[in-house]
Amino acid sequence: MSVQARPQDYAAAIYDLALEPWLQNLGTIQKAVKSDAALRAGLDDAGLSTGEKLEQLSQALPNAVTGEIRKFLGTLLEAGQFDQLDTILLELDRLARRRPERRLAQVTSAVPLTEPEEETMRAKLVERFGTDLEIQFEVDASLIGGVYLRVGDQVIDGSVAGKLAALRDHLTA
Repeated sequence: MSVQARPQDYAAAIYDLALEPWLQNLGTIQKAVKSDAALRAGLDDAGLSTGEKLEQLSQALPNAVTGEIRKFLGTLLEAGQFDQLDTILLELDRLARRRPERRLAQVTSAVPLTEPEEETMRAKLVERFGTDLEIQFEVDASLIGGVYLRVGDQVIDGSVAGKLAALRDHLTA
């Protein structure tokens, strides 16, 4: 069974992977600054340079203050806006939650669909179920022909195997 993802699916996965460390690390930094009076005092000390303040954060939280997060914290410190970290974290969390959950649409066919067939299927699925879909295309020769769709808990069995099973059930009932 093969699975093919669209560029949008990859982009959504990257977005999710990139966002989570930021939320975790900024949350860790936020909690540490709130709970550590000495760290908070150092960050508030106008006599310390941005580099010295970043070094204090790095020593206190070596796993959280790395790479891009260090650059971001430096920007906040330079601008005198480190006290806005709580608000920034709340806004980042709000933006993360605003992204709707994507429903999985599994399209299983007896033979691989061509690119135009996939695009037609995507368009019809979006028309019927909305744009919040992650669509996976799979191949299962046991379907004999046709397509089997599953979107969430909804199933549309348009496969030859499904029609034969329904006919068998009808004849034996």
